[in-house]
Amino acid sequence: MGYKNKKFRRIQPLTAFMLIVVAALIVFLIGVGIWQMQGAKDTTVILSNGEELKYVGMVDHAGRPISGTLYFSNGISAEINLEEGKVTYSDGTVYYGVLDSDYRRTGQGSITWKNGDSYEGDFVADELTGTGVFTFASGDVYEGELKNSIKDGVGRYIFSDGSEYYGEFKYDKRHGKGKQTSADGSIYEGDFVNGIKQGYGKYTYANGDYYEGEFKGDLRHGEGKYIWANGETYTGDFVKGNMYGYGTYTWPEGRASYTGYFENGVIVVIDPKK
Repeated sequence: MGYKNKKFRRIQPLTAFMLIVVAALIVFLIGVGIWQMQGAKDTTVILSNGEELKYVGMVDHAGRPISGTLYFSNGISAEINLEEGKVTYSDGTVYYGVLDSDYRRTGQGSITWKNGDSYEGDFVADELTGTGVFTFASGDVYEGELKNSIKDGVGRYIFSDGSEYYGEFKYDKRHGKGKQTSADGSIYEGDFVNGIKQGYGKYTYANGDYYEGEFKGDLRHGEGKYIWANGETYTGDFVKGNMYGYGTYTWPEGRASYTGYFENGVIVVIDPKK
């Protein structure tokens, strides 16, 4: 008995494409099934205030997120890995530390922002609150107390040029008692108000002069005493940094002192006949 040649039909391109799609879909579904069996979920996380967050990722036996992506209502998402204690936010911020039950940074941790600034220390409900070290991309460093992410309390601010301030802060500014040392060696120690020298203080200049008395608007203003490195002194009134008003000027080496009126830093001679 002879055999006839059989002609096999070629699989059409469209049919081949469909087979590939079906095979890929099967592989995908199998992968999803395995992923879900291992604890992966696409679910909703409910915060203590009732807010709902979308979450995609691995969960533990109680359904709590372990490793995955959280989507916040403000449009920011976060890749969390609670086993490593790492959170990477979609805006480029990276945090290492503890999260509370509402996935807020709380406790000890460190954070680095996209612009290069970084902080290591205490957190409360996502805010820098407590004590810590804030390092700016510019090279400046602040170490001390913070409240709601601003400098508040006692701290030290070191500038990149080597100058520094140690003392009290309020509303993110030098406020209260403090000491400021400039890069040229001059030192001010006294009162600050909203970041400027105001109140009573002592300023020692790099050339050896010093002033002690009242300040206003970063300038000598009010009653004070200025002593030059060569031994000359002035005690009296100042206005906007200059000797202005009633005071006494003394010279070294026995020269007679002068007591009277000054204006813009110079002696004003009053004609008694007028």
